[in-house]
Amino acid sequence: MQPSDTPNRSSRPRRLLFRFVLPLLIVSVAIVAFLALKASQPEAPQATSEERAWLVETMTVEPATRHPVLTLYGEVANSDRLSINAPLSARVAAVPVEDGQSVTQGERLVELDRRDFQPALSRAQANLADLEAQVREVRAQHDSDRQALALEQEIVRNAETALSRNRDLKGRNLTSQADVDNARDTLSQARLALNTRRERLSTFDARLAGLEARRDAAEADVLAAERDLERARSEAPTDGLIGNVEVTQGDQVGANAALLTFYPWNGFEARALIPSTRVASLLGAMRSDDPPRAHSRDTDTPLELERIAAEASGQGATGLFRFVEPNHSLRTGQVLTIELEMPAVENAVVIPHSALYGNNHVYRIRDGRLERAQVERLGEYRGDDTMSGKAALLVRAPSLVAGDRLATTQLPNAVDGLRVRWEGDESESGGSSTSGAAE
Repeated sequence: MQPSDTPNRSSRPRRLLFRFVLPLLIVSVAIVAFLALKASQPEAPQATSEERAWLVETMTVEPATRHPVLTLYGEVANSDRLSINAPLSARVAAVPVEDGQSVTQGERLVELDRRDFQPALSRAQANLADLEAQVREVRAQHDSDRQALALEQEIVRNAETALSRNRDLKGRNLTSQADVDNARDTLSQARLALNTRRERLSTFDARLAGLEARRDAAEADVLAAERDLERARSEAPTDGLIGNVEVTQGDQVGANAALLTFYPWNGFEARALIPSTRVASLLGAMRSDDPPRAHSRDTDTPLELERIAAEASGQGATGLFRFVEPNHSLRTGQVLTIELEMPAVENAVVIPHSALYGNNHVYRIRDGRLERAQVERLGEYRGDDTMSGKAALLVRAPSLVAGDRLATTQLPNAVDGLRVRWEGDESESGGSSTSGAAE
């Protein structure tokens, strides 16, 4: 038994060593082979990043003397608005017009019942006739008083002679005391009548002036009544537009009650707020030989800046624009877009809206890169040299000179130094043509 166990014990460690060492050896060989293969593989070429050039549209700067256009928003008003009221309390006989109707000069607008006006006129005429008769009576009486004055003066003289004679006879006892007293009474009555006549003659002018004043007042009452009777029928004073009609046929209206509103066509105007920074230049232009012109974009009607209101605020002053030609589409309260041509500005540059960033800068292209340039915004531009008939802006900047190229594409990532390209740019290589366009 012992001789057979000795070989088995000596071979067991060898088997155990072979079982653990062989896998490690295989793994080690595999790692070495992997490293050898990795070290021997060819090196991949490295990719080189190329800067992107953004495709933009451009324009060339061409400074010139141009008129900027200021866009305003105005409200239509009518300074000659006429309110037609009832002169007296009366019944409405006819209303042949309606709200919004165009009428011509002399056309009937509204008519009141003339029978309601006739009593007032008749009373005024009767009062006038009475006072005229009193004036004639006073004048005739004055002529009579002047003629009677001489007679009464003669009566007084005769009475004085009679009294003197009776006194003389009484002194010789040829008459009684009663005759003397009668002669004295007769003289007193004659003198009283003479004084009354003189007083009437001295107060004639005052009495006549009072009657004539009352007569003149009565004449005024007659004229007022006749005028009210004429106003019973209202006619259009000129060509115009009917506004609010407040009454209808058969209505009973009181004195001064509103009947309707009338707007003359030549009284329409537009009122728009002009910024305070533009008021001074416009006032100067209005006094020149070339006043500023304006145009209504909504009605396609020429306007004229007639005056600027006396009162202003921190935002500006109200400009009042007159319509050069009557426009029957106008209505009060209507809002219009007004394009006002400002005085000419030298070295002004026309740019599209897309070229302006913010309110005060653009991007000039130099050596294929953007360069920011500060500008002064003058207003919009409506000249014949606008690009492709599109709306344009007018700006001015000392740093822009003729021939400069501006980017007119609105880039969301526009900054100084951004690389750009444009059609016809010969400096661009063929590889750069694959760069993306502006997003």
